[in-house]
Amino acid sequence: MDKNQRTQFNQMVERSMEQASRNLSGTKGVVSVRLSQEEIDIIDQLVFLELAKNRSDATAMLIREGIRTHQSLLNEIQEYTAELERVKAKIQQSIRNSGLLARLQSETGSEIEGKGEGVNEPDEK
Repeated sequence: MDKNQRTQFNQMVERSMEQASRNLSGTKGVVSVRLSQEEIDIIDQLVFLELAKNRSDATAMLIREGIRTHQSLLNEIQEYTAELERVKAKIQQSIRNSGLLARLQSETGSEIEGKGEGVNEPDEK
């Protein structure tokens, strides 16, 4: 690779890094999803029509729109989830206070499922 080619290559990499940085600003994670061919076709149409830069951006755009459209339902779900978390914590505390967990652990000689004394660990979402 001669000096001119290296310069062009470095500029291309620099532009790609800048674009990736812009694309990822505000991004908190990556989610892999399985889609039907029909859904992929819709995403590809958004890219073809240049409404999105790529499949990832098109998918994110559709997800954001779905969340925005159903925000009141999602808020309600969030409230119910918080209520369920409070109930779960109360049940765990009652079990710890009863001594049942300690007795079970002493009988088995180990902590149950690695969760210690009912530590409130969120399930994978």
